[in-house]
Amino acid sequence: MGPPPPPPTPGPPPMPGALKGGYLPQASFPPVPTLSMPFCRPKKKLKALHWEKVDAPQVTVWAAHTPTHASKEEKYMELSRKGVLDEVEKLFMAKEIKKIGGSGKQKEEKKQIISNDLRKTFHISLAKFSQISTEEVIRMVIHCDREVVANETVMNFLQKDDMCVIPDNTAKLMVPYSKDWTGSDALKAVTEQDPNELTREDQIYLHTAFELRHYWKARIRALLLTRTFEPEYDEVSGHLREIVKVSESLRDSVALMNVLGLILDIGNYMNDSNKQATGFKLSSLSRLGMVKDEKNESTFADLVERIVRNQYPEWEHFTDDIAGVVSTQKLNVEQLKLDAKRYIDNIKNVQASLDSGNLSDPKKFHPQDRVSQVVQRSMKDARRKAEQMQLYLDEMTRSYDDIMTFYGEDSTDENARRDFFAKLAGFVTEWKKSKEKNVAMEDTRRRNEASMARKRAANMNAINNASTTSTGTDGAMSPGSTGAMDSLLEKLRAAAPQARDQRDRRRRARLRDRHQIRVASGQEMPDMAELAKSETQDDDGDKGFLSPQESTTSAEANSEKVGEMAAISESEDIADRAASMLQGLRGDGDGESSRPLSKDGSLRSRRRRESADDERRVRRNRRRTAASNTSEDRETTMSPAPEMENTTIPEEEAVSSSEGKADHLAAPPQTIVSPPSPEGTASRPVQIDDD
Repeated sequence: MGPPPPPPTPGPPPMPGALKGGYLPQASFPPVPTLSMPFCRPKKKLKALHWEKVDAPQVTVWAAHTPTHASKEEKYMELSRKGVLDEVEKLFMAKEIKKIGGSGKQKEEKKQIISNDLRKTFHISLAKFSQISTEEVIRMVIHCDREVVANETVMNFLQKDDMCVIPDNTAKLMVPYSKDWTGSDALKAVTEQDPNELTREDQIYLHTAFELRHYWKARIRALLLTRTFEPEYDEVSGHLREIVKVSESLRDSVALMNVLGLILDIGNYMNDSNKQATGFKLSSLSRLGMVKDEKNESTFADLVERIVRNQYPEWEHFTDDIAGVVSTQKLNVEQLKLDAKRYIDNIKNVQASLDSGNLSDPKKFHPQDRVSQVVQRSMKDARRKAEQMQLYLDEMTRSYDDIMTFYGEDSTDENARRDFFAKLAGFVTEWKKSKEKNVAMEDTRRRNEASMARKRAANMNAINNASTTSTGTDGAMSPGSTGAMDSLLEKLRAAAPQARDQRDRRRRARLRDRHQIRVASGQEMPDMAELAKSETQDDDGDKGFLSPQESTTSAEANSEKVGEMAAISESEDIADRAASMLQGLRGDGDGESSRPLSKDGSLRSRRRRESADDERRVRRNRRRTAASNTSEDRETTMSPAPEMENTTIPEEEAVSSSEGKADHLAAPPQTIVSPPSPEGTASRPVQIDDD
């Protein structure tokens, strides 16, 4: 056995602050106590309580609450014994999220380089190709398939700035997965990283917009031109031709010029001498409807339309001549010019790209890219349409400027150029409204006049029928029954006041004889004592027996009086009917307001208010009283003649006769009274004194 090995040589003295008993340096200040997980944990996941932690608890109230591990375990044991932890676990258990239909193997996560917004746009724009593989979609885009070129949504997406402008960060991340097709051996080149590691959207973006970025923008612009140059040409050239056509119609419409001249002439007639004008701008046409008439019912525009329609009908068709301004007013001429220039410039730019630009060298294209062949097929027609568009644009600009100058507008003013057609369109629209308004008013006036004419004719027919009926019924008693209707009406109008005055005089005379003086409205009532006194004096003077001579004289007077009463009654009935007819002629059916204010007006009003039976009863009583008074005077000297019994009309016949006439003519009934014979009868002869 050999000797033991010597002890190892001592190392160098330790450096200040060196590690002692460990690999981490010891701190000069006491370490901050760390919180360890408690040994008692919940059986299931609970809802989290989100703390806002204190950074330095040593100087806060939480410094005293830093128990040791042993005291913490003791505390949790106590809470567990009291059931606090079980209650917390029961109340605040978190819901478990179960994955439905998930496969056991997780999908491989692929790398995404493009932004999320661009990725979402890919999903939306290429939704039609979502069931097609990534390689097939790339092939369709590079081969310029019709499904891609004819799809407006896809083409608009491919020409967006997100596809044409590559951000620097995206370019750096895409370089390892891409090929440079501008190189000589690009087809045999191998990428640094596998493009299959990228997502579907990133792969499409890589093989299209990124790898073809040196001519991508010119490529998409040329493809868009092949799809849009024909419909764009039809739309823009159609609007240009429409403006030229409307401008020529405004220049050739003689009727429009005459109407504007008429407006100018009438306006100068209305204005003062300091407001006379030799012409006006089209903006003045909108003020024609603001000038109202005195009744605020019609406007100056309505007047001009009515004058043209009635006095100058050959000018009325001007609205048809310039009807195109109504649809053309929606066109913005300046914007239309910009669209035409953009169309021409786009075709020129694509042709320049094909001749000497990005599309001129097919060697720098993708080997399978067919953009050059597809675009060249359409460029011949596109160039021809661009030339024709230029001709239309020049013609439209010249015609529009000329027509604006012709109507006194400033062709260099932007607002005037924008509103030129709108002013004329507003004038045409207001003209048509005025025409409808005037025609409606004229139709209403014609209907009213026709209605009034029919009413007048109906009234005249009613009057003629009433006059004819009255003439036929009372022809034997009417002095004008044998004449014509016009003659009768004229006689009635001329004789009505005299007949009424004569009737009033006779009525007052009859009442005066009976001491029954009628007092008109407004007159002073006579004193009844004086009337009674006069009657007493008359009775005293008449006392005593009558001599034969006096009896004969009294009988003759009574006979004359009765005859006069009969004549008065007959003339009164005729006059009443004539007055009623005249009242109907003069009143024209106006009711109470059309009655003449005559002395017998109150009598007619009372007759209308009273019933027919009461009127006839009052009349019979009055006549019966008059007849009884006459009979008493006659019986004192003579007996009634036999002829009187035969000639007296029975009461029933008189009543029926009067009722028939009252129903037919609304006139009072007639009663014929035959006076006694002055010679007496055989039984009661009249004694005549020879003295």
